[in-house]
Amino acid sequence: MDAENRASFSPGTLVNCRQRLWRVDYQEKEILHLTAVDQSDYHTKAYLPVEKVTPSSLEYPSPQKIGSIQDQKLMLEAFRLSMVNSTTPYRALQYSRAIPISYQLVPVTMALEQEKVRMLIADDVGLGKTVEAGLIIQELRVRGLAKKVLVICPANLRQQWKEALEYFFHIEADIYSRETRRQLEKNLPAGTNLLEFRDAFVISVDYAKATEVKNLLLDTNWDVVVIDEAHQVAKPHQASADQSVQMDRWNLARDLSASKRIEHLLLLTATPHNGYTDSFASLINLLGVGAVSGPVHNPIIHREIAKDHLVQRRRADVEAWLSMGNSKIQFPKREQSEEVIKPTSDELAVIEAVKHYSNLILDNAKGASKHIYTLAGWTVLHLHKRALSSPQALRCSLQNRKRTLERRVKDLTEDDPGLSVQDARANVLDDQVSDLYDEDEIILRSDKITPGSPDMIRAELQALEKLINQADQITPSKDSKLFCLTKNTLPSLLRNKPKVIIFTKYRDTMHYLEQQLRANPRFADAEILTLDGTLNEKERGEVFTQFGEAHKAILVATDAISEGINLQQYASQIIHYELPWNPNRLEQRNGRVDRFGQTEPVVQIRTMVMDETLDATILKVLVQKANQIRQDYGFSPPYFGDETSILSLIQEHGYRILQPDLFSMLGSPSNHNEDPFNTEVLERIKQDSFYGQTDLSLPFIQEQIDKTYQTVGSPEMIKNFVISGLKRFNCAMTENKDGTYRIAIQHRDLKLPGKEDIYPSASFDPNLGLQNSKIEILDLGHPLVRRLIDLIKQETFNLERGSYGRSAGLLTQDVSETTAVVTLLLRFVTETTPAQIFEDLVTFAFNVYSGEVLPPEVAQRLAHPTPATGALDNQEISEVLADALAHLDLPKMIADCIEARRQEIIRERQAFRQGINRELHWLKESDQIKLGSSDILAITILWPAK
Repeated sequence: MDAENRASFSPGTLVNCRQRLWRVDYQEKEILHLTAVDQSDYHTKAYLPVEKVTPSSLEYPSPQKIGSIQDQKLMLEAFRLSMVNSTTPYRALQYSRAIPISYQLVPVTMALEQEKVRMLIADDVGLGKTVEAGLIIQELRVRGLAKKVLVICPANLRQQWKEALEYFFHIEADIYSRETRRQLEKNLPAGTNLLEFRDAFVISVDYAKATEVKNLLLDTNWDVVVIDEAHQVAKPHQASADQSVQMDRWNLARDLSASKRIEHLLLLTATPHNGYTDSFASLINLLGVGAVSGPVHNPIIHREIAKDHLVQRRRADVEAWLSMGNSKIQFPKREQSEEVIKPTSDELAVIEAVKHYSNLILDNAKGASKHIYTLAGWTVLHLHKRALSSPQALRCSLQNRKRTLERRVKDLTEDDPGLSVQDARANVLDDQVSDLYDEDEIILRSDKITPGSPDMIRAELQALEKLINQADQITPSKDSKLFCLTKNTLPSLLRNKPKVIIFTKYRDTMHYLEQQLRANPRFADAEILTLDGTLNEKERGEVFTQFGEAHKAILVATDAISEGINLQQYASQIIHYELPWNPNRLEQRNGRVDRFGQTEPVVQIRTMVMDETLDATILKVLVQKANQIRQDYGFSPPYFGDETSILSLIQEHGYRILQPDLFSMLGSPSNHNEDPFNTEVLERIKQDSFYGQTDLSLPFIQEQIDKTYQTVGSPEMIKNFVISGLKRFNCAMTENKDGTYRIAIQHRDLKLPGKEDIYPSASFDPNLGLQNSKIEILDLGHPLVRRLIDLIKQETFNLERGSYGRSAGLLTQDVSETTAVVTLLLRFVTETTPAQIFEDLVTFAFNVYSGEVLPPEVAQRLAHPTPATGALDNQEISEVLADALAHLDLPKMIADCIEARRQEIIRERQAFRQGINRELHWLKESDQIKLGSSDILAITILWPAK
């Protein structure tokens, strides 16, 4: 190994390797991690024992090559937009399509305090926890503190997370599941570990808890782990230390939290407290910051420690916080009501017939195993819910059962529905089912539970035939709920606003409504759309685009979009076609439109309920109570599919299903369930919680956001850069009538693999992308913008090209003497472990022949001179450039400028720390900043115009 390669290379210095100039990011023993100076997204590693690496620097601008002011401005903007910036705490905004509101930067600021980020983000529904978590992830990534990301969430949210990471933060994540794993592994090099090969994965909590998968996750190094809907992994309540509880999900979360292979952990949930302090404390304990002590069943929460790692805000908390800075409140008001429909005698007869048929199922199940008997109980409730949803949903379930029963009569074998009691329960109570089933399969499997002997099955078939015939009599013209929807509820809302979303639990009901609405002349002028879990990402995007573009539209959707999807830009009106038996599910649906950023001042919510049925009772006892508690306390009650509450109501409603032994199996007080509406429980939640507890002030956060955009580039700055850059490379860019742009990429180096050369509709406004998925949003993270930045940097550095941008001359009336304006590219390094590099562009100016250094504010003004008419001789410019670069005092001017900027950065960081009255981890070494390297990036000679 050469002597020169035995030396260490400091971060922030420049080296020459492979005939190219690189910035040293860090050295890892004999491996040097490098970033290309002229291509900021290009990183490599140099192995010192075999590669020649020498210290280097950027040569001075050439006096012999004179560029234009326009090319120089473009070059400087390219560097400014690609810098690892120093002066803003929120670097993630530079690489994000999210448009965060000030309150969403509070978790990011708190995360910056922590060397190892451990946070529970428990903001209310509709406040944007996904954006908050994404900003933290991106902040860590752009600082070089994170690369590997794992998101654990319910199965139905996997696609939403994948899309959010890619769209908002340009993070390409793979869904890791039984179905995708094999396909992903096919494309791997031999002997490669999939989880180590790719950088970001999204996995369902139930797949992750499987022993084999959990071990794979624990054997992989992760920089950031996110657990969404984290209440699902909380430790179940224990009344005593020795009480045994089912804890697979908790064990997964606990093992991940304790793993030394995991650096940063984010827990997200809108409902962290289930009414039991020990379960709530278990989530805080996962953070591993010493905020919980004592026995597992009776823990102590140390609030002074916990509050620095927990963000929990209700809508009222955010409104109060925003009012501190006189911000405009953007939360809508909610007007909700119930449409209670009186069933016809025929409909009541069918509901009663379903009840009698249910008794027959239960009789047949008495001799079966405890598992089948319990499943039969949940099946009875499932059929009842299907009957209350729509006649079509009931008919489909009855036909499914008929086919299963006929098959059993034929081969005399009992079908195994392959359904766990837990999933059967979750299906009925509108809770989260496991990722083993999609939304259709869980219905089909529930329909297939057919216990009993062959004689019992034959008897059931006869009763089923009668019930099917009776159900067939409820045609669309005799469907009172459909009549109310099409005659009253829907027309009334469409007169108010032309867009409505109708939620239903069942796909069969969705298609039934679609068919009936299309056939109804009242809605001939409205576009009827449907959306359910069978649609892929592209198809779902197309539906949203159609809905957004339509003048008048009705979207009928299942719960596939009841979580994790923001719909406030599309609509402000929701109809629940049937009542979810879980108030939290209802609130999740409402939160799709009733959330921050809704442009309408009022959102309309309607819930359709059949009177004289179990739904009407549940409405009065559960939903209306939950709404009242939300108004009184500002949070939803801790209702998590509580079977005891539901089954008690069913018993009160006269259903024979609740014979004592079955009641015990389905859910009994022995499970230590408390009344989720009990005042003592609610007061306990209020006392344990951390609502609104933040000492971060709005005016200061907003000031930092504004400063960030000024420093790293606002959408308007990026727009001007892209327009100038594309013009420079002869790419056509014309404005469309809707304010978007049509872009034709004609330069070969700007053509992107897998992308068309024509962008029919592009914009720099992220809001437009949310409203229309066909619009290509161009931000700093977009591949075209990144490619354009790198190409401009490469072109303006090349002395052989006509677009050299490092030197220029200009006639102007802004100066009275020949003046040099010098732009330095500075690379500062923090004296921390690991060291952090940040870059800065700094300008100073001096009179070439008197040597007078002009004040900083004058230099800033001269960096944007006003051209005067007249031409300059290139030879004269070259001579003055040479004189300026050879000035004896130039090294001292550069050193003074660097030190002045270093001191300014220290003051800015100290002011930020004082402004939020906190000790930020990333600022703890604010007075230990040194220069890594510096270069003259550009110089302009200004001549006084006569």
